[in-house]
Amino acid sequence: MIHKNDLIFLDTNIVLHFIRKNIVGQQIEADYQFRQRPNSSLISRVTVGEMYALAKKFEWGQAKIMALDDLLNKLVIIELDLVGIVNSYAQIDYFSEKQVKPACPMGQNDMWIAATVATLGVWLMTTDKDFDHLHPELIKRIKIDAKTGKTIT
Repeated sequence: MIHKNDLIFLDTNIVLHFIRKNIVGQQIEADYQFRQRPNSSLISRVTVGEMYALAKKFEWGQAKIMALDDLLNKLVIIELDLVGIVNSYAQIDYFSEKQVKPACPMGQNDMWIAATVATLGVWLMTTDKDFDHLHPELIKRIKIDAKTGKTIT
């Protein structure tokens, strides 16, 4: 169970909902009040790269890119060279391919995000099913419905 002061690691899809200012992002903000939790929201350097790639792919204008810059400046960005992340990455890769039946291969970016979450021992918030097989054995996950923004589990 998540508590008021717990750190929450945001998957890329959550950051995207915040930038879009859609119903999902609004519901997550209402439920978790990120604006009132300074320095309690974390993201991976991988997410920063993914977000700027999406900005290019979706041909965002200057105003939306500035909103992204502003949001990223308010989040704590965790670098991939943090001690323990490489070991967590190896454990997650092995677990996903060899210990889960059927195997659940993950994309590289998701593995780095999961490895960072596992290393830090924080909650991962996502709308993806890609992390389901890791919860609760290797990571703690908050699953958000991608259409409503309501917490699923």
